[in-house]
Amino acid sequence: MAPSFFYPLPTIKDDRLEELYTVHGVDRAVVGDLAFTSESPEAVRDGYGGAYLSFFETCSLLFPIPEPVLNILAELGLSLTQMCPNFLRHLLAHLVKDREEGLLFGFDELRHLVLMRRNNQNPGTFLMSPRPGRQIIQSVPYRDQNWREEFFVFKIDEASVGSFDFSKLARYWTEDIVHSGISSMTDMLRGLIGALRRGHSN
Repeated sequence: MAPSFFYPLPTIKDDRLEELYTVHGVDRAVVGDLAFTSESPEAVRDGYGGAYLSFFETCSLLFPIPEPVLNILAELGLSLTQMCPNFLRHLLAHLVKDREEGLLFGFDELRHLVLMRRNNQNPGTFLMSPRPGRQIIQSVPYRDQNWREEFFVFKIDEASVGSFDFSKLARYWTEDIVHSGISSMTDMLRGLIGALRRGHSN
């Protein structure tokens, strides 16, 4: 299947890829590589996944990619590279806040707190924003500039994704997601929001 979306030409070079290891602390066991000219964020070589350098520079993503992040993407039917940085920042912030408060937090809880929608400025990618009255995380930029150009690939193995079965993620990009519909406020949800709003949430 050929890629079906438009992608800017990658601008990442060897020296920028090297910063994953020297600046962002990625273990050398993770095999990162420049994308081939035939590859795109939607379609990479077998045995590899794709990511953007901004995920590590401005979103604080780490390798191995946390399993809760990958599980939520699998629930949504999204590829890793369909997240724009805004989406990933919200997702990681909610997962960290949950861990701090000792709560069980997964896809079902997330969908009651946020809206996930197509990013019309970058077709094929998705944004995340708080549902009205349910904001937990403060100061998350809504849009980022030029993040798609620094695309690279990484070998899928224990160093990069732990024990997660990466085949659960979409191989090709989906056009839309269907899980972000109406969410009614309940006492349980009020309790979750109250717990997550405790302490620092910037």
